[in-house]
Amino acid sequence: MGCLRTVTKSDLMPCLENLASVKEDLSTLRVQVNILDGAGIINMLQPGTAKTFQGYATGVFVPYVKSQLQHADRQDIFWDLYMADSLKADTRSKRKKEVRRRVEPSSAVSGN
Repeated sequence: MGCLRTVTKSDLMPCLENLASVKEDLSTLRVQVNILDGAGIINMLQPGTAKTFQGYATGVFVPYVKSQLQHADRQDIFWDLYMADSLKADTRSKRKKEVRRRVEPSSAVSGN
């Protein structure tokens, strides 16, 4: 019987980069669908001067998403969903316990 091995997704990039050859200027590339990882965007974009989640959404997140839409006809954003009896939920439960909080527009943005 095999076993599951955990991996960091970014570790796969060097393997995939060798398979792709860029032959055109990507700044003018137009695509039909742009698929974005919502949690990845949140972790990538720093809050800057935003003090609340509303400020972060309107000042940082939404402008980034709109800028990505300029090069696509359609854009989808996906988010992780931790279903009760899933492998993803099991993996999450094995990690250290994180402080969970309710996110509201007026909630303060965390420094990290």
